[in-house]
Amino acid sequence: MEENYKNIVSSGYFKGILKAVAVSLTVTLIILLVTALLLCFTDFPEMYTFPSAIAATVLGVFSGSSVAAKKNRSNSLLSAMLTAFIYAFISFVIGSILERRVSFTLNTALFVVIALLTGAIASILSNRVKGAKNYNKSSSGILERINRKKTSGGYRFKSRKL
Repeated sequence: MEENYKNIVSSGYFKGILKAVAVSLTVTLIILLVTALLLCFTDFPEMYTFPSAIAATVLGVFSGSSVAAKKNRSNSLLSAMLTAFIYAFISFVIGSILERRVSFTLNTALFVVIALLTGAIASILSNRVKGAKNYNKSSSGILERINRKKTSGGYRFKSRKL
């Protein structure tokens, strides 16, 4: 048990988590920058600013949590959730500094819940293993599909003379 604990809490583990958080923040910053440019230079409606912030959060957390889950396959859920939590904490601190006050509102709670759920979903999706597909190497498979459609289709009636 102690070996497992030492493997989980190593400096390389936290370094990987912090790199994943940096990926998350970078993706979010790029998406928010593009959204800000759209708002500034086009007729992009301002009512979409909050949904675009949520989309930027989801995509940023998803990308960072996927990176963290892929690096630590044995503890992928823990890594992804920790990445999402650190991302939410850093974003809350940055927002509090920019507003020059600390306020915990319903939007903040919603932000944390969305970040954690996105991290969990990213962990699940990043560890999916695709099965090997068996392709027929003798032909492209088009002829087999055409022949199969001709022979097996719907109902058949016995043809007989009256």
